[in-house]
Amino acid sequence: MTHQFLPDPWEDTWRPPVTGQQYRPQNRTVLIRLLNRERARQGCRPVRLDRTMTRAAQRHSDYMARAGVLSHAGPYTSGPGDRLTEEGYRWRRAAENLARSKPNAATALRLWKASPKHRAAMLTCAYRHAGVGVSSRRGQAWWTLVLAVPR
Repeated sequence: MTHQFLPDPWEDTWRPPVTGQQYRPQNRTVLIRLLNRERARQGCRPVRLDRTMTRAAQRHSDYMARAGVLSHAGPYTSGPGDRLTEEGYRWRRAAENLARSKPNAATALRLWKASPKHRAAMLTCAYRHAGVGVSSRRGQAWWTLVLAVPR
């Protein structure tokens, strides 16, 4: 079975398939464990990996890897909140961190910690749930971390 990766301009409900190209599942849990360690140092409670949010994050990582772009905007959606809503996650507040790096969780987290805006998002104590997507292409990993407060 082949997937059509380019959107059909007449189809406004198109979403990229969840593939996790060359994906290693342990990357998600490693990233969340490292993130929660940082959050604990700041006095924040840990975030819990959410399946629906992870599906949205994985779709976006797959899209970015195929398109070769690092962008918060995806096909037919304007941002992370739209992607969460499309997957059925009911959110009140959301943030998204993106990175293109080596395919290991510690490298992605290190990049986000070095950026004041990304660091602030990760260390916002209000967030309770997280979704992680990672897709590899040509030795690069495309990371998506979505954090949210549920409704």
